[in-house]
Amino acid sequence: MGNDPKIPLRADHRFLKKLISSTLGGKVEQVPEEYDMLTRAFARAGGSWERIFQGGSPADVILLSRLIKRAFAKGLLTKKHEF
Repeated sequence: MGNDPKIPLRADHRFLKKLISSTLGGKVEQVPEEYDMLTRAFARAGGSWERIFQGGSPADVILLSRLIKRAFAKGLLTKKHEF
């Protein structure tokens, strides 16, 4: 249940799920391992989950959105197959 992408238990995974959905419009599969990859990249880029959750830091949300778009463009996120 902890790795269920439909109902993520971790707050960062829930936030990523919503942000990925709004940023990419349902073009990617929800894969927990990819959430972890984005979380590590976010921390390396100087982002802070604490700032997002405590104050809604727009700069950190923008950074995370850019990382998501870059990961999608580089093929690091699993794309949904469309029929």
